[in-house]
Amino acid sequence: MEMKVVECTTAVSPSRLPGLDWAVNPYRGCAHGCLYCYAQDVTRYKMDTRWGTSVEVRVNLPRLLKNELARGAHGVYGVGTVTDPYQPAEERYALTRACLGTFKEANANISLLTKSALVLRDLDILRGYERAEVGVSIGIINEQMAAILEPGAPPPQRRFEVLRELNAAGVRTYLMAAPIFPGVSDSDSDLEHLVASAHDASVRTIMWDKFNSRPLAMRRLKDCLPRLPVSQETPASRLFRVRSTLLKECDRWGIALLDAF
Repeated sequence: MEMKVVECTTAVSPSRLPGLDWAVNPYRGCAHGCLYCYAQDVTRYKMDTRWGTSVEVRVNLPRLLKNELARGAHGVYGVGTVTDPYQPAEERYALTRACLGTFKEANANISLLTKSALVLRDLDILRGYERAEVGVSIGIINEQMAAILEPGAPPPQRRFEVLRELNAAGVRTYLMAAPIFPGVSDSDSDLEHLVASAHDASVRTIMWDKFNSRPLAMRRLKDCLPRLPVSQETPASRLFRVRSTLLKECDRWGIALLDAF
């Protein structure tokens, strides 16, 4: 893994994601190397480098964030909107932890998204931080498929344990069920298992999203899975079924279901 320390010119940028006003990304590139990730397509980061092998560490971002928060930008700050804020580089550089401390000091409204158990390191900051929420991303319940498609990320079961520990500590959480992958994680049994596991982890809200194909992501997927699973359903009927199944299971367990887009 190549880690390059860089300096950024700003810590906060406007977000186009629903429910988020601002985006904060302490790292560029991601060691989790998820084959389906859209980030390289969107950011054009290291086009000549295999995704998941290079990360830029924005070492001055926490200091810039402190100054930018002092100028009084209001709204919800999304932490890790493009790449995971708790990827392995965070264990060494602790940029996300520094940002969390600054956000809490300013009583800012934040929404953090991760696949990593490293978020539990920062329970001392997150505990009692009422304006913070943590989303944990689990879209593929099958451990074998997750190991192929999300090679650098913790197994799905470990992420459910993270949710359980966050909830036990009183941290507001949600499960990001994304991407729901055609032929991989969209069967009724997979969706039922996903929601039941969320319930067991004391999750009260699930946000879901479909797989959105992008050229670079599709190339990575085809290189790794020459025979991509093909659904026999039309895209519209598949999405209707997936949402209906999720809604039915969420109603069964008393969980709120939100559409990501």
